[in-house]
Amino acid sequence: MKSKWLAKVFTRKVEENPKLKLGTIQSRTLRKWNVQISRAKAFRAKQIALVDINGTFREQYRRLYDYCHELLRTNPGSSVKLHVQLPPAAQTEHPDTLVDLSPRFHRIYICLKACKESFMKCRPMIRLDGCFLKTPYGGWLLVAMGWDPNDQMLPIAYAVVEAETKDSWTWFLSNLIDDIGADKLLRSTFMFDQQKGLVPTFDEILPGVDHRFWLNLKKRMWRAAKCTYLAAWEKELMEIRAISEGAYRHLIGIRPKYWTKSRFEFYPKCDALVNNMCESFNSAIVESREKSILTMLEDIRVYLMKRWAENRVLIEKYMDDILPRIKLKLQKEIDASRWWFPVAAGISKFEVIRGRDKFVVNLLKKECTCRKFQMTGLPCPHAVSTINCAKDDIRKYVASCYTKAAYVACYTPMINPCNGDTMWERTTHPDVMPPPHRVPIGRPKKKRARGEGEEPQGPSTSRLGL
Repeated sequence: MKSKWLAKVFTRKVEENPKLKLGTIQSRTLRKWNVQISRAKAFRAKQIALVDINGTFREQYRRLYDYCHELLRTNPGSSVKLHVQLPPAAQTEHPDTLVDLSPRFHRIYICLKACKESFMKCRPMIRLDGCFLKTPYGGWLLVAMGWDPNDQMLPIAYAVVEAETKDSWTWFLSNLIDDIGADKLLRSTFMFDQQKGLVPTFDEILPGVDHRFWLNLKKRMWRAAKCTYLAAWEKELMEIRAISEGAYRHLIGIRPKYWTKSRFEFYPKCDALVNNMCESFNSAIVESREKSILTMLEDIRVYLMKRWAENRVLIEKYMDDILPRIKLKLQKEIDASRWWFPVAAGISKFEVIRGRDKFVVNLLKKECTCRKFQMTGLPCPHAVSTINCAKDDIRKYVASCYTKAAYVACYTPMINPCNGDTMWERTTHPDVMPPPHRVPIGRPKKKRARGEGEEPQGPSTSRLGL
């Protein structure tokens, strides 16, 4: 039984389940035709089927210019930038005609117009992350991720680059500046996992911009990071110092505004310490990262298109004004408020007491001296207790970025569908060759190496209530 014939038989099964096990192919072949095949033959058949489904890797690189043209035609106003490299022989005055002078793929950057417009209507909070691609030609997928009004991920832009370096991040962020605008980005807060080259890149192209590090802190370190006001942070640091002088020096060596809530800015209306948004996106496209480049890029675009469309439908059925994830957060603050005793000083000013702890709340300005009210845009437990004391409606004090109207505005832009490759217009650009085949040392990785204490994240769904 030939592998090619077997591949045709199992093509539909492989298309439905790209992770179809080799043992399944062997058992079904034996059960259906009473023929026993080796594991190697089952592997070859599956690989042939995958090539037929996804297209060969080299052929897809050849049509990159055609794909970029189709993407810009169907989604006008988007940014699609393909960067190729000419071989050294083509850059000489008299190139050798016997040598292949075709350009080789280097990088591609994509920012769909709908994603750009959606981010412009959301909080100025951007997550940056990179993940490796599981293809013969390697590479990295860089992504910029925002937060939508329901605290779910909002992809803004993505790029395929040769490696995660200072140069590739500089190129990616420079394109992002061109799309979003320096004014908007300078007022944004960036969050990342201390990726290679990101800190010096920010210092060069966005000096002074607010950014945060996601640190894998434990126990008291987490408590110090979660402190929302200066006095509590200093107290936690002193307790850390008593336990470990090394840990104290390590934390002091990092500028506090990068990792503790006590120094976070109020403008983004976000107090997150972890980079889970990007991890959720990486999990959602984990299977696509094994496919050839055009198939992977199309999988990402279709995923975004479906997500935008599903969220537009879901919000129409939602009858409340405050979004579901925000209501859960608000309920936690309400539950915590029962331990606080408010004392009115005037119409809008209160002193809130619990034991020796005291905070001042100004409902008119929507401020609390714990800083959490201003930082998140949601009433903190101290503010909730004063709102209840004043017999006021707590919904009035929820920031407008968490409302149904904000969600509708976010997902109103539409990502338009594209034709299949047989319908793409043939451009006059030369065929693009794949990058040099890199074989890394050791066994190929399938999963990203997680940091110490990092919890695995599942894919983020587009369902409104989850």
